Amino acid sequence: MKSSLVLSSLSIAAITQVIAQPNSSTGLIANTRQGPVRGIEVQNKVNAFLGVPYAQPPLGFLRFEPPQPPLNRASDGHSNVLNATKFGPVCHQFHYRTILGDSLVETSGQSEDCLTLNVFVPRHAFRRKDGLLPVFVWSYGGAFGEGGASMPLFNPNQFVAENKDVIVVTWNYRLNIFGFPNTPALGAQNLGLRDQRAALEWLRDNIAGFGGDAHRITLGGQSAGADSGSAMIYSHMDDPIVSGLILQSGTVQIIGAATQNVDSEFVRVATSVGCANSADRLQELECMRTVNAEVLMRAISDKTLNAFGAPSGGTPMVDNVTLFTMREYVHRGSAGKFAKIPTLMGHTKNEGDSILNWTEKCGVNKTLSDLATALIFNCNMALEAGFRHVHRVPTWRYRYAGVFPAVTPFPWARAYHQADIPILMGTYNLLAQNKTREHRAATIGASRYLQQVFGAFIRDPSHGLEKMYQWPTFVPGLATLIDLFPNNTASAEFKISTQDEMCKNAPPFPWIEVLKAPPRC
Repeated sequence: MKSSLVLSSLSIAAITQVIAQPNSSTGLIANTRQGPVRGIEVQNKVNAFLGVPYAQPPLGFLRFEPPQPPLNRASDGHSNVLNATKFGPVCHQFHYRTILGDSLVETSGQSEDCLTLNVFVPRHAFRRKDGLLPVFVWSYGGAFGEGGASMPLFNPNQFVAENKDVIVVTWNYRLNIFGFPNTPALGAQNLGLRDQRAALEWLRDNIAGFGGDAHRITLGGQSAGADSGSAMIYSHMDDPIVSGLILQSGTVQIIGAATQNVDSEFVRVATSVGCANSADRLQELECMRTVNAEVLMRAISDKTLNAFGAPSGGTPMVDNVTLFTMREYVHRGSAGKFAKIPTLMGHTKNEGDSILNWTEKCGVNKTLSDLATALIFNCNMALEAGFRHVHRVPTWRYRYAGVFPAVTPFPWARAYHQADIPILMGTYNLLAQNKTREHRAATIGASRYLQQVFGAFIRDPSHGLEKMYQWPTFVPGLATLIDLFPNNTASAEFKISTQDEMCKNAPPFPWIEVLKAPPRC
């Protein structure tokens, strides 16, 4: 059943207007190691550099390989100046059925040639003489099977305009079988995670050319994007590159990386396209590299579905390099074997309202929704926040409680998974739910408040929230959980996280089974 929350034709026009045509008179040129990049002026006094490659296209023999550094344009026969005036295509994927409907559909097409990033810079600050700007990198979610930086809901233009002195970067990374093939024939696994690390390394080396400070990068993301950021803090504890971390509805423990039958999906797809070769897995891999990408997608699409009713096509696996077992994460967290950088972390109050099975009429099973929120999201946040408290890492932990009609598609929906994204990015106008002037005013106020909160952390991860908002760092058992938007007001209250007690002796949560459970009418 199709969601009633859709992207209107007016919203599509607005997106087209926001990503305007290049203005050749502006001379928006940023210098990178691969050569100069030409950007465009967009609305709200923001400059954008779109579709900038951070790695070589993973085509041909580079399919299923770790990301390779991009080539210098002066040496590859192309024009030296890259015209970065439109989003690059997103990586191949299948769209999930969510209560946000068409607002999570990309506008730039799909391709294997998708390893690009986008840089949004306050116009007045471009080439400023009084210092470089802090940088906020935001990575999309989608259970490692869906998502892309060109999705309208994720456009950070309004966030940049509100903060005025923060650069925002978004990127694409490979998904499903292209990002997580899991075949033992490969030496390196979890390519989608490696893509994100490669993009971060590219930013470290090039962001100064856009006016950004490579020593003041905050890595953020939502859901799988947050899972990825959390994973990198463990896998690159001695060289995290970033100086701040923001986790929205995700930690590495939520990934649930596979440890058994990790290559079953690759084998199934290889069999479907005539490449299976159990006697010679390297030959099987080479055969899979020759198959047209659309053929691989069709081989995935008519078979196994994940918990969100979409083809899975491959998921993260434990490789003891990029991802570890849950037991190992508990050991490393307890021992302080992670990058000790200031962290802002939290989840929505009712995550399960959009990740469990639902219907427009019946909604979700709210008992299971609340249980899933508590045990999947709250408990893993509590675990990570506890590690940071023990090792004296400045950490702020929040719970997003706002239920704003402008971004709430159905009467039964509460503070659902992803409800915070249009508020953070200021993209709430894309959703066809702006019912009254009062609703719009409340949404605008909430959006500005959340954008300013994130901006304070990004500028000064160690002290910004304390100085600007008097927010306390998290201490287990004390009233230091930051309850955002109580009574749908642009404010915060400090509470004790009473749900944390249930985490201590909680059995392993059968979350896949719960996600598939039918709603109650």
